[in-house]
Amino acid sequence: MYQALYRKWRPRTFEDVVGQEPITTTLKNEIRQGRPAHAYLLMGSRGTGKTTCAKLIAKAVNCLSPRDGSPCGECEICRGIDNGSVVDVVEIDAASNNGVDSIRDLREEANFLPNVTKYRVYIIDEAHMLSIGAVNALLKIMEEPPEHVIFILATTEVNKIPATIQSRCQRFDFKRIGSDVIAARLSYIAGEEGIAMEPEAAALIARLADGGMRDALSLLDLCRAHSGEVTVQAVSEAAGLIGQDYLFDLADAVAAGDLSRLMDLIARVGGQSVEYDRLCAQMVTHFRNLLMVTASKNPGELIVCLPETLERYRAQAGSFSAARLVYAIRTLQEVQNAMTRTASRRTELEIGAMKLCDPRLNQSPEALLERLDRLEARLNAALAEGIPAAPAKKPRPAPEPQAPAREEAPPPAAAPAPREDPAAGAVPFPQWEEVLERLGKLNPAVKGVLAGSRAYTASGRVLIASENPVFLEMMRSNEYTRDSIKKAIAQVTGARYGIGPYSGPARKEEAPKASPVDEVLRKAREAGVPVDIG
Repeated sequence: MYQALYRKWRPRTFEDVVGQEPITTTLKNEIRQGRPAHAYLLMGSRGTGKTTCAKLIAKAVNCLSPRDGSPCGECEICRGIDNGSVVDVVEIDAASNNGVDSIRDLREEANFLPNVTKYRVYIIDEAHMLSIGAVNALLKIMEEPPEHVIFILATTEVNKIPATIQSRCQRFDFKRIGSDVIAARLSYIAGEEGIAMEPEAAALIARLADGGMRDALSLLDLCRAHSGEVTVQAVSEAAGLIGQDYLFDLADAVAAGDLSRLMDLIARVGGQSVEYDRLCAQMVTHFRNLLMVTASKNPGELIVCLPETLERYRAQAGSFSAARLVYAIRTLQEVQNAMTRTASRRTELEIGAMKLCDPRLNQSPEALLERLDRLEARLNAALAEGIPAAPAKKPRPAPEPQAPAREEAPPPAAAPAPREDPAAGAVPFPQWEEVLERLGKLNPAVKGVLAGSRAYTASGRVLIASENPVFLEMMRSNEYTRDSIKKAIAQVTGARYGIGPYSGPARKEEAPKASPVDEVLRKAREAGVPVDIG
């Protein structure tokens, strides 16, 4: 009978447990010194090694030939615990045995000495599922346990474990395992199993596992069944990463505020056997990924996707502000909550779609921020076009008596001002970073060209200093580029500026420093010491 990889490669010793070295080192030291705790609380996300370590503790404290605190895995006690024939080690699933009667039976049994082992070990998995009565029944025996009893509680939700139980346990927090650690372990197992796997495929599986080794091995099993060779394409198909182009279409419709198109897309996707609650969850994930692209310098570490999909995220993120992405996520999460209380899931999603296209339908703080962001951009653009706000009316002053007119000599004609250099008196433009951010929404390509640029203001113009030669060519030949930059400046400053390249003084290069030998020769000559360098 075939055995799943996660069962076949379950660690047999503490040394085999990867990614949890601080915990395994402590456990080995305690057991090697003969001082195990009477109760352990192992908490962490799924697949990080909690149950595995619980069984290793049970074997290590009872092993007939322990090796540096780890079980040997070969004696009759270790083999009996593995195959379940040793009755002194009891594993209880609290999800199905959470009643007070089960814990009372455990208390009565715990008073008896073990049959063949040194310690009677009780492993309570999913301990947060215990009822209040069961917790109270367990509390007494954990407070004053027999010397031959060890309790090991494992849970994924430690916040549901009462503080009275936690205070009587030695607690270990199992962290999510790093992607590089999981990828290295997958490569080793694939080599031992004779599975052909690309390094990039191992890295993708590790990221999909989200810190869980068991999930990674299960996905490797699935990919091997899906395709003989485990490639990035095989992993993508097995994990369902491809075939979701409709999410980008939905986001485009939201960005354009096209409600009619958004409704048509929802109806089309729903007709392809995609449940509306699942579609809503996928949209939440999609907008979250767009937010990560906007907010993070290394979004590839935070988004599980193919490289080409990441580039699509980068391109689409330029159509949204951070406030609008947060608003979209919050709105869709409200739709998810509403779906749990009604049978009309499609209707709830369609109402959410209307809110996404028109924030005026939502009075949440995120919706108000999105509306303010749009209003600010429109107001600044209007001010830049020369449409000032209406001045407040002032009371008309009383007429003053007029003095008799007196003839004055005309002022002398002013001499024509000399033609100034456009870059003369240029000062740094402090809002340039904001302009670039706004430009990313209007014209992402120009923003990319202007990466690392600086800007100055002089004589009503914004002068742009960029070392990218493509920028100068775009300025000369592309009117859309110039209009995009002017529009971005107007939306940020509320004023209309001309633009142009910065032609200020170049940075002075440092004079080459004299070598130490030349310096010594110079000082010798000054001192009158004859020097012969022939």
